[in-house]
Amino acid sequence: MNTLVSLLILVSLTCSTLVPLQAQQQAQTPADDVVRITTNLVQIDAVVTDKDGNPSRNLTAADFEVLQDGKTQKIVTVTYVNTEIPDQPVALKKTDKKAPIAPPTRTRPENAGRVLTFVVDDGNCFSSQIGMRASREALEKFVNEQMRPDDLVAIYQTRSGSSVLQQFTSDKAQLMRMVRNIRWYPPRGMCSNDATGDFFDPARITSGNNLVGDKPVNFESERDRANRNKIDNRIRENQVVGLIGVLRYITRGLQKIAGRKTVFLLSDGIPLFESSSELKGSSNSPMSTMKIGDARLVMLDLIDSANRASVVFNTIDVRGVLNTFGEKSAEDAFDGFGGRSGNINETSKTDAARSAAISNSQSGMSYLAKETGGRFYDDANDLNVPVRRALNLEKGYYLIGYQPEEDTFKNKRFNKIEINVKRPGLSVRARSGFFGVTDESLRPKKRTGDSELYEAVAAPLPKSGLDLKLTAFFGNTELGGSFVRTFLHLDGEHLSFVDEPNGIKKGVFDVVAVTLNEKNEVIEDFNRTHTIRFPAANLPDVRKNGLIYSADIPVKKPGAYNFRVAIRDFTSKQLGSAGQQIEVPDLKKNSLVLSELIVGEVAAQNGKPIMPPINKAENAFATVATVSNPAIRRFRPGAIIGYSYKIYNAELDKVTRQPKLTVQVRIYRGGQVNTEGAPQAIQFEPQADMTRASDYGYVGLPAEALAGDYALQIIIKDLQSNKTTSHWIDFEIVK
Repeated sequence: MNTLVSLLILVSLTCSTLVPLQAQQQAQTPADDVVRITTNLVQIDAVVTDKDGNPSRNLTAADFEVLQDGKTQKIVTVTYVNTEIPDQPVALKKTDKKAPIAPPTRTRPENAGRVLTFVVDDGNCFSSQIGMRASREALEKFVNEQMRPDDLVAIYQTRSGSSVLQQFTSDKAQLMRMVRNIRWYPPRGMCSNDATGDFFDPARITSGNNLVGDKPVNFESERDRANRNKIDNRIRENQVVGLIGVLRYITRGLQKIAGRKTVFLLSDGIPLFESSSELKGSSNSPMSTMKIGDARLVMLDLIDSANRASVVFNTIDVRGVLNTFGEKSAEDAFDGFGGRSGNINETSKTDAARSAAISNSQSGMSYLAKETGGRFYDDANDLNVPVRRALNLEKGYYLIGYQPEEDTFKNKRFNKIEINVKRPGLSVRARSGFFGVTDESLRPKKRTGDSELYEAVAAPLPKSGLDLKLTAFFGNTELGGSFVRTFLHLDGEHLSFVDEPNGIKKGVFDVVAVTLNEKNEVIEDFNRTHTIRFPAANLPDVRKNGLIYSADIPVKKPGAYNFRVAIRDFTSKQLGSAGQQIEVPDLKKNSLVLSELIVGEVAAQNGKPIMPPINKAENAFATVATVSNPAIRRFRPGAIIGYSYKIYNAELDKVTRQPKLTVQVRIYRGGQVNTEGAPQAIQFEPQADMTRASDYGYVGLPAEALAGDYALQIIIKDLQSNKTTSHWIDFEIVK
């Protein structure tokens, strides 16, 4: 970019444009430990609402009754925790699909407004095309219409590859990529609805009008029916157990986050009971006997884990309004050969069987929601409605504590809790109970070695301890192909060093890093121990500026990649982790791509942003001269910062062989545009390859700029192809 354009952008960013955000009211901080289960105190959370669904906030211990296993308990503490957040502006769905997506607000787990988890159950025999389409539409509406800037959201799928190694994010663009991948898959294995993909087993005609003697022909013997039933039940139970395994993984990841955590499970059905007898004769009872299967026992273990982790499950039947009647009336019942049977019993039995199938398929969802203090939603064709209703109920909760009976922990039985509210017109939702084991005895033993590092890499939320900041971006060279360049900053205040002879300081760090593709398959990982040495005189600068770990990772195929890294300080045993998703484009499709955007201090010799050096893997740690380094990006008010980027696949003029592009700069704070410069024509410096054109510019920060998190967005428009692309990077203003 030429000097004139740089000055125009610099002048446009005046102090009057960087206005402060409107102050937001802070909600009361949630309790760190919501649910406590000890020998001296059992504390349970409960939501109390009036008939209109509004929270009731002025209750005391006298307004509650607590029973454990049917016995009244003496309440010792009652506290109300207000989690209501004032309405915030939410960006509605854009009508212009080509318009650049606003950068997300930088949200840390410790200051997130809401931590929300959506689980799309696309992996069981009940999974339907209608349900998956409804799930996708509901999540699109949530991201576009309900999601707040300070929300941390994760979307899991139980079958299509996102059931593990998922992370929470406030990036709407990243979430929308996940949502678009939600689709229906034909049932696997021996699911009895393989042929149709329907919600239920196909209606089977067991007799017809063709007679042998005076009896109708039977198409399935009692033994064959019993064997089929047994196989179907076992397959479905295995899939339910697999789903519960995913939910337990999510629950473990949420355990260390303060306050109540909300999980939405979107499913076509979770049956907890298995049928030991199907229709016999003219009986109208679809299931003559029912028994608890293994899935119920595993579900009870999940409920105990969720209650201890303060996780609330809201379950949604994605099938919408269900009609149990067959497609044909009783008078038009078919005999299986194309003829009309005129047998009304067959149609009524089919109706009864399907009603029972609905009830059974919903049994697990209803049970899980009720036992964890959530709600089960069904008969809703617009799934966005139950999501909104469930979130409206999470405006505050009571912490109710009592001293448990002496025999509570003498065995591991499930202790049933019932909380009642005495005031008329109020309803209460609370957890159902816990196994007779204290929290202390369930705490896992401290992990050591590589298992601790890999556990931190797999965690759905970054692990605090060492303060890490990961910066990664896509790049490409004609000879080397595509790569991802990563910079990891370690805060120096949290690092430990030991003394060596001759005034040398030494630090030792264990590093585990993994690269995952869109299916969450590990395509590359490494585990190394690095040592860094520097003169003791440099220790104050290291404490102030920290260290940088850098590496280039080659990528062979285009797609979305997830980068995870965990680092442990060998001396102090402190550990931290970080992760970031990167989109690696397919440059062969000739799409306009903007990448390699960096922001940092300006070099004195050429006025361009200074790029950190890329070190070899065995010597990847390096000291940092200033916090305005592109890996850290902290600037003081009044600073002039430089940015650089690269544009791929710009259309070249047939005569001049030059691109015709404009650039526009926006600065965001709190998810809102704080500064917007006018589009300016780019005048490139001479370069050998204009299909990989580099450019740079400057931004001046006002002396009165407020401290906080910001994002710089670059928008490029190709005037010849009329294509537009954008990219953003966050930075921080510090006093």
